[in-house]
Amino acid sequence: MEESAAETPVKHTIPLRAVPSSKPLTPISKVVPIIIIIAIIGLGVFSGLVLTSRQKSQNQATSIANEENLDPKIQESFAQTFKDQAEGTIEKNDDIDKYAQGTHKLIRPGGESQTAFLTSSVLDLDEFAGKHVKVYGETFGSKQVGWLMDVGKVEEIK
Repeated sequence: MEESAAETPVKHTIPLRAVPSSKPLTPISKVVPIIIIIAIIGLGVFSGLVLTSRQKSQNQATSIANEENLDPKIQESFAQTFKDQAEGTIEKNDDIDKYAQGTHKLIRPGGESQTAFLTSSVLDLDEFAGKHVKVYGETFGSKQVGWLMDVGKVEEIK
């Protein structure tokens, strides 16, 4: 008889507790976390754009100011880098169509034939619009305009 008692499994029962029912989620409570996440991401992107644009304008201003304090040998290397130069007043190029070249024009004495069309991959030429300047850069050939220059440096002449 002992053998049969050992073979019968003992069953333990665990009493189940009632789980309190949670309130159903309303549509507003589903949307609020999503709106908060989108707002945080938007603020991060906005603040990053503002900070980089401020830093970029400060860097341009300091690079122009620091260039005057540079060693003459380094200033000479700038002159070798920017082989071409011209002096005049920068204006926005309003005649831009699909064939036009240059975002800005350098108006020089001598009429329209002396106008240099300008573009720049490193400077914002809008900052110098309406000012009398000396530009340094590299001239490129063009079939549409007489003189096309990629500007790398601008000195404001007072």
